[in-house]
Amino acid sequence: MSSESLWKEAKDTSGRIYYYNAKTGESKWEKPRELLSEQELILAKHGWKSSKTSDGKLYYYNAQTKTSRWELPDLPEFKKEVKKEDTTITPEDKEPAHETADRYANPSQILHTSKKPKEEAAKEFIQMLKDNQVDSIWSFSRIISELGSRDPRYWMVEDDPLYRQQLFEEYFTSRSEEQLLKERMETSKFNEAFWKMLKTKPQIQYYTRWSTAKRLIANEPIYKHSVVKESAKKQRFLEYVANLREEHEKSQRQLKSQALKELQDYLENILLSSDTGTNGNNTDFPLMKWQSLANNYLFEKNKRYMANKHFKILTHEDVLQVYMDIAKKVEKNLEDKLAALQKVNYTKDRVARDGFKELLRSPDIKIRANSKWHDIYPLIKNDPRFLQMLGTSGSSPLDLFLDVVEEKSITVAAQRSIAQNVLIEKSFQWDESDVNNSRQTIKGHLRDNEQFTNVDDYDMDLIIDQLEQLQGEKQRKQKLLEQRAFEEKKHFFKLMLRRIYGVVKPKPETWEAALKDIQHTREYRELTDEYVKRQLFDEFNPEIPHARPRPSVPYNPKKRPLGPDIELDY
Repeated sequence: MSSESLWKEAKDTSGRIYYYNAKTGESKWEKPRELLSEQELILAKHGWKSSKTSDGKLYYYNAQTKTSRWELPDLPEFKKEVKKEDTTITPEDKEPAHETADRYANPSQILHTSKKPKEEAAKEFIQMLKDNQVDSIWSFSRIISELGSRDPRYWMVEDDPLYRQQLFEEYFTSRSEEQLLKERMETSKFNEAFWKMLKTKPQIQYYTRWSTAKRLIANEPIYKHSVVKESAKKQRFLEYVANLREEHEKSQRQLKSQALKELQDYLENILLSSDTGTNGNNTDFPLMKWQSLANNYLFEKNKRYMANKHFKILTHEDVLQVYMDIAKKVEKNLEDKLAALQKVNYTKDRVARDGFKELLRSPDIKIRANSKWHDIYPLIKNDPRFLQMLGTSGSSPLDLFLDVVEEKSITVAAQRSIAQNVLIEKSFQWDESDVNNSRQTIKGHLRDNEQFTNVDDYDMDLIIDQLEQLQGEKQRKQKLLEQRAFEEKKHFFKLMLRRIYGVVKPKPETWEAALKDIQHTREYRELTDEYVKRQLFDEFNPEIPHARPRPSVPYNPKKRPLGPDIELDY
């Protein structure tokens, strides 16, 4: 046997020897050639193999000739080995071969089973399974250990355990409905009996584990002598425990449901009573606070609560949830009462609002786009239609007044837009020197337009005020733009002076002398105010940069200098 062989010998759960390849993971029943001894190699060369009976006795069989024997086959290789060693034994000392064979011959039918064709042997193997009433409780290892040692039909099939196992599986797939029904009934009988046995063990609870239960039922006949697999017994136990757990949980739910009902009655009696609830003079109105309830009526602080044994199953969260449910019920009751009251008062409130709106639009109270509340309040404070609005739900009198003001403001704004278009058509220009004259001109243009026929003088003045306000804003913006442009021209004029009268050329002594240098520049022409230009020239001092040393700027080829202080980026 090579120590470097990748094939290893192992045993399955039934003690049968098989071989596996440590590298490829392949496994087989037949011993690999790499593991055969020198004697086994010689036997295999001539079609012989060695094996053992169920009681461990070694025998030899030939798969080609269908023969078996106890002694080592008479092969030429073995004779050479005997001849070398047989130097001291005489022929008289040796026992005849035929006498030796007769003496150790085994009459067992298993060893002398005649091999049959594959299909016929397969039928015999299936019949053997039927005759021995093999059912789903059997395992293939049990077939080998029990039938292989006593039924010759097991050995009629070629010496291939995998093929026998295949026949075993085909037997189960081809069983009749009657056989399957019979097996199910037998399994059902076991399940029923096993379940009854578990019920006799009060130590087994819904939380018991299988390892604990096995110690309790180890001596029970149905567990000890049953041929049912251990896994099936465990599965049946788990089903039993699951049933116990379900019954326990159901019982707990029933107890908790009863406890919650009693707790609700207990809390409602406390919270809704005339002494402590919503109908009494409790400081926690409309409902007692949770902290106050817990400190006085719940848990260990109240003997009456602790006297109820059903409350022990409840957690603090359960009690809090019942309290919240009662609080929601009280809140819902208040909301329903409020809704009913609002429904009764809805018609009354609506009538009051309609009457007040009518008052706001009456000719006696003329509300304009710029009206204020303090302007109309003295006019309406004693009117019954105003007094009926006090204390009603919904919009207040001030809200309704502001609604009317907003409507008027929208109307005036729309009329102002129309007025702007009319003035544009008339090519109207504002006279800044005579504002009153401009207003009269505008009013005349608008009166001539049919869209302003029904506009009274007050609203007309409001329209013109808005037009005047817009004109003023326009003028302010225009002046701001002009001032900004003027300052920009002054800035460019200063830059021009610095560019011309910098380090290269000195500043002239007089303005007249400077005109020859600067009057052709764009900056000079754009700044039209001669006084401002001369003032800027007089204020310009080219020596100011010498007051502080200029920091050295590294040369940048991307920048082109325009002057001593001006650079452009490209």
